[in-house]
Amino acid sequence: MEKMYEQMEYDDKRPKEAYTADGAAFIEMNEENVYVTHSSDSGQGIIYHRHNSIELLFGEEGEAEYKINGEIYTIGKHDILIIGAMDFHFAKLTKVPFNRYGLTMLPVYMRTIPAVNEYLDIYKTQDFEGSRLLKGLSDKEFAEYIHILRHLREETRTPKKDSAEIVSAYIHILTLMLKRKLHFQNSETVRSPLHQTMQQIKSYIDLNYKDEINLEKLGELFYFQPGTISKYFKMECGINIKKYINTVRVSNALRLLEKSDISIEALAMEVGYTNVNTFLRQFNEMMQISPLQYRKKHRAYLKKHRIIDQY
Repeated sequence: MEKMYEQMEYDDKRPKEAYTADGAAFIEMNEENVYVTHSSDSGQGIIYHRHNSIELLFGEEGEAEYKINGEIYTIGKHDILIIGAMDFHFAKLTKVPFNRYGLTMLPVYMRTIPAVNEYLDIYKTQDFEGSRLLKGLSDKEFAEYIHILRHLREETRTPKKDSAEIVSAYIHILTLMLKRKLHFQNSETVRSPLHQTMQQIKSYIDLNYKDEINLEKLGELFYFQPGTISKYFKMECGINIKKYINTVRVSNALRLLEKSDISIEALAMEVGYTNVNTFLRQFNEMMQISPLQYRKKHRAYLKKHRIIDQY
């Protein structure tokens, strides 16, 4: 029987969807503002990720357990899982094949959409209470989300005139749908200038992680005392600023490890470290594995997991 969301396509046809292992699209997940995947996995290994983008998974078939920041979330049929940008996560498949749609969006891009910017807290990893609200959607509800993903995929893969505006509009609609589903209540107060400055600093780090970044330089750029930035960045963004810088750099190192044979020394320099030992220490601390081990495991994963329905 045809799935309901197949029937909702505006042209009454199913687009030529390529199922791919997650890793095959990982580069795009870190480099594209918006990226949609439709993937299937029948392997039994553990998938582990940390990337710059916000990630939303929409379970179509099967089941997997995602360990995010030490907590375990289960995603099955018609469930949605939100994974915050740069939240370290493991995935263990518990019922295969595990088929899902994926949507990744870069926070820097999301902050450029005024109608979405005030609701960015929706796109943090939800607590268990919030995550339960996104489980077991009805056929109709799930179909509505997939309908949006299909359009986002078309507008981003084959851009046309006004595609940028259309993509922004669909993301706005998606955000409002999640806002309603999560009973999300945004603060009625206008964001303070201090909060806005900390978000600007966060965006600066996202874009300039390769450069030397320290509190003194940020103070000169944003006209704040270094100690003030350190104090209020954590207060407004929920993470120590030095840890955030290292997280951004390690996340970008993962992308380079997956798509190239770059040496570890060159990799460290490419993501902003002048000392390779500092890079190795930060990488091991965050990923619980060395860069070379990560590259080896990632390539083994790609080799093991087949691609189906490739067009």
